[in-house]
Amino acid sequence: MAYKGQGQLKEAEKMQIQVLEARKRILGDEHPDTLTSMNNLAMIYQNQGQWKEAEKMQIQVLEVHKRILGDEHPYTLTSMNDLALIYQMQVQWKQAEKMHAHVVEACKRILGNEHPHTLISMSNLAVAYMSQGQLKEAQKMQIQVVEAYKRILGNEHPDTVSSMNNLAMIYQNQGQWKEAEKMQIQVVETHEKILGDEHPNSLASMNDLALIYQMQGHCKKAEKMYAHVVEARKRILGHEHPHTLTSMNNLAVAYTSQGQLKEAEKIQIQVLEACKKILGDEHPDTLTSMNNLAMIYQNQGQWKEAEKMQIQVVETQERILADEHPDSLAGMSDLALIYQMQAQWKQAEKMYAHVVEARKRILGNEHPHTLTSMNNLAMAYKSQGQLKEAEKIQIQVLEARKRILGDEHPDTVSSMKNLAIIYQNQGQWKEAEKMQIQVVETHERILGDEHPDSLTSMSCLALIYQMQVQWKQAEKMHAHVVEARKRILGNEHPHTLISMSNLARAYMSQGQLKEAEEVQIQVVEAYKRILSDEHPDTVSSMNNLAMIYQDQGQLKEAEKMQIQVVEAHKRILGDEHPETLTSLSNLAMMYQDQGQLKEAEKMQIKLVEACKRILGDEHSDTLASMNELASTYEMQAQWNQAEKIINNLAIIYQNQGQLKEAEMMQIQVLEARRKILGNEHPGTLTSMNNLAMTYQNQGRLKEVEKMQIQVVEACKRILGSEHPGTLISMDNLAITYKSQEQLKEAEKMQIQVLEARKRILGNEHPDTLTSMNNLAMTYRSRGQLKEADKIQIEVLEARKRILVDEHPDTLTSMNDLAMAYKSQG
Repeated sequence: MAYKGQGQLKEAEKMQIQVLEARKRILGDEHPDTLTSMNNLAMIYQNQGQWKEAEKMQIQVLEVHKRILGDEHPYTLTSMNDLALIYQMQVQWKQAEKMHAHVVEACKRILGNEHPHTLISMSNLAVAYMSQGQLKEAQKMQIQVVEAYKRILGNEHPDTVSSMNNLAMIYQNQGQWKEAEKMQIQVVETHEKILGDEHPNSLASMNDLALIYQMQGHCKKAEKMYAHVVEARKRILGHEHPHTLTSMNNLAVAYTSQGQLKEAEKIQIQVLEACKKILGDEHPDTLTSMNNLAMIYQNQGQWKEAEKMQIQVVETQERILADEHPDSLAGMSDLALIYQMQAQWKQAEKMYAHVVEARKRILGNEHPHTLTSMNNLAMAYKSQGQLKEAEKIQIQVLEARKRILGDEHPDTVSSMKNLAIIYQNQGQWKEAEKMQIQVVETHERILGDEHPDSLTSMSCLALIYQMQVQWKQAEKMHAHVVEARKRILGNEHPHTLISMSNLARAYMSQGQLKEAEEVQIQVVEAYKRILSDEHPDTVSSMNNLAMIYQDQGQLKEAEKMQIQVVEAHKRILGDEHPETLTSLSNLAMMYQDQGQLKEAEKMQIKLVEACKRILGDEHSDTLASMNELASTYEMQAQWNQAEKIINNLAIIYQNQGQLKEAEMMQIQVLEARRKILGNEHPGTLTSMNNLAMTYQNQGRLKEVEKMQIQVVEACKRILGSEHPGTLISMDNLAITYKSQEQLKEAEKMQIQVLEARKRILGNEHPDTLTSMNNLAMTYRSRGQLKEADKIQIEVLEARKRILVDEHPDTLTSMNDLAMAYKSQG
């Protein structure tokens, strides 16, 4: 057993088998010492993850105890308890619960309600309840145990302290972090006072407290405590003891939480190598460390390495534990996530669905693990544009979590956040905003306004504000998140950089292009420094910077950077990954802006074909690539995350005079969107607007006017009168009025658009200047030349000031004004 205590399990097993065989030979199979040896060997098997061998031996011990001593002898009850624990580890929870409950009842009857053995058995039953998600029952029982121990043994007895530790875990599982922290601090302080700060129990309780800190976002406190435990265990137990390796693993997870991925990887590789050497390639702890290393690879964007390692984990778990063991299902879920991140959605969906079905069958429909897997499946549906299916499942998960865990449990709040995202992707902004506000308020109330989860939920709410053109609210919230993350996590933590990138987008949406550029350059440089040039986050930040360059008219810089993005995506993710296709589409738009229409057309045709092949004809990204490239992309009006770009190809056909081809494609897209999204979804309205523009190019102005009026009215109803999409549709209708010589109607509408844009965006935003220019052209058509000249001069001066002299829009203004002067002599 000394070998076992040092983690030398193979040596312990070998010696214990020798002892057992000798005792059987000398004392007989049923002698108490023989049974003790069998029990010890079962424990060693258990520590090595050899559950079947442990179960088989423990059943033998129990049967002998029953036969010789009777069903309710203390030794019999102890062996029943040990067997129940083995059942529990194999997820045979009903058998475990039944056996624990039998032991509790027998102990109460024989020994009394407050005998130490009774209390131990009650604590074990509480753990069984907790394992099945019966948290209220677990808490109730564990409180009884704690109170009894305090009364009988005193506040500082080891059993009292152990029961307090268990109660802290139950609080933790219910998301009652403050109660968990308070109790765990008492446990740590008591252990240190009685046992010293380097006793194994003290270190174990510190480890548990560090985890509670980590879950509350106190990352530095957690890291410091984990590091202390690691150093102490290395000194006392040695570098390769299982407890040392567990604490090293925890420290690696803490580093990962703080974005210190290289440090995390280095430690996790050490842990894995030690686990393989000591425990073997297939021990549960070895598999856990492989799983953790795969997650670190994933966070670093090393998808292939992550996938390869996680497949090994899953295959080993299925072979050793069976494919429906909790660890196997957890491993599959992690592998599905890796597939999802690589856009292998069908594989991800299939694996998530398998996990859901297995967990429903084994754990029940409302077990926390079942609900987690349903949540994952819902998000996989979302990724594929199957938004109704995603919404349906997510509502089920949310309702179940509210019922079981309460409205403010972290898992419940996480479900609310995910449902808000699904609403957002369906263009249901008000529902998304309402739910996300609840998420923010709950996080702030429970966790404080600077907890990582609070800041993440604020960031999500800011994006929803941004989509609804509430830019000042969005900017203010993004800025708060940036400042808080810089203060708490540091300037170069991945979460800080994400929030800076969001702030840059908010600046860009408001036409504050210099501010956007300045922030985004900082983000790109930081990512390159901490993650490497080809990490997905680095490449994504370069893509965002290229978009800012494009909006500033720095087309060569934008093109140069976008080519780097495309090449990096192809190299890292493959030619047909959605991110690669998005970056190709952005590059095609840059070619189009520079008048390189053939290059744009060629690239866009490839995109459409790839989207159809990978995603299907009616996937939102396919429809996006068939429709038009969104001029509102810079405004962040991403009505569906999958609809990042909205067909450049049809616009190219229009620009080249291929109007029939454009019309046919636009009708196809519109019909598909009506069927999938409904008549008034923003994506459907965009398609109607695009079809109207195609009719306009064919001179079918009455059809255009009718369709555009529908779009304007729907936009006002759904998005509000001053949403960017509404203003764009009004602008388009004004152009149609002007084309039909309905100049009064055109002027009236253009004035409304201009006033709204000045109020919302400011006098010098590019869209405001476009509106001014449009109104000037209408004045000119009506013979109001002085008014027209005055406005066009203002536009030209503003464009020179904010866009530079050679921006295409500046050159257009100069040309328009020159032609006006020429016509006036």
